[in-house]
Amino acid sequence: MKFDAIFYALEVADAGSFSQAARNLYLSQPNLSYAVRQLEQDLGVQLFLRVPGGVVPTEAGQELIERFRIIRREYDQIQEISRLPHRDFARQLRVGSLRSSRAARAFTLFAKEYAGEGCRFSFLNYDTLDSLIEEITTNKLDLAVIGTFSTHVKTMYGKLKNCDLEYHLIGRSPLCAVVGKANPLYGREEPVQMAELYPFTAVQYGPTANDPSHSLLHETGLSLHAAGEISVTGAQIFFDLITETDVIGLVAARPEAFRKYHEEPEIWIVPVSDCELMGEFGWIKPNRTVLPEPAQKYLDILLGLY
Repeated sequence: MKFDAIFYALEVADAGSFSQAARNLYLSQPNLSYAVRQLEQDLGVQLFLRVPGGVVPTEAGQELIERFRIIRREYDQIQEISRLPHRDFARQLRVGSLRSSRAARAFTLFAKEYAGEGCRFSFLNYDTLDSLIEEITTNKLDLAVIGTFSTHVKTMYGKLKNCDLEYHLIGRSPLCAVVGKANPLYGREEPVQMAELYPFTAVQYGPTANDPSHSLLHETGLSLHAAGEISVTGAQIFFDLITETDVIGLVAARPEAFRKYHEEPEIWIVPVSDCELMGEFGWIKPNRTVLPEPAQKYLDILLGLY
């Protein structure tokens, strides 16, 4: 079966006659008729019936002609793509992230240093560990940065092992509160206790609506005592609210590391002394694979923020 014969049959169907189709295709009618007969023999189906003034598709022929139209659309798209100029991207990087604002900051620093002519970079946040695992196991990411709480570490390890993913621990961090200048805790040097956070509205970011068990407010019990609760899906609005209102937020980070990727003087970080919850951060990739050079450079920048 040849593409040309398929396209000839489509022209016959559209023109309604072999003679008109032959003129449209700049072919002799005998050659066109022969090509269509060969196609019918290959398919084992009669495509057309002769009627006064031309031809019409048979019932089986009509079904095949509709499929031929799909083939022609795909063929035309392939031809269009082949005519596009080929671009050779010198640097490519695909990073995924689960609950790590440091991963986003590292990506910005990486892009600032290496972006330019001939690059293709992508950074994607994921709502759940399962969705991120699906992407990295199908080779849609070079590496992924994940954060989880100490209460969920064992479950995370099991999922990664079952999916043949290699996990590299970056570090473990204590729980801290972050506030802006409008909050009376701003500038405090000594650690706070959880009860001191109760009078304030607490803000959190992440996929808490879909997975409340991975909410810091839920894990610490603060959601039961805070004056109010605000949930957002992005880190940017999380920090905007902290700098512009008196709300408090919780992060898992060492204060000295936090200041490496949040240098704004409007944000103050203070440890919470009576909370045993820890945050664990690491990066993953498929087992037995080697990181591309851009991914390794990104990782070097990321590690400098922990």
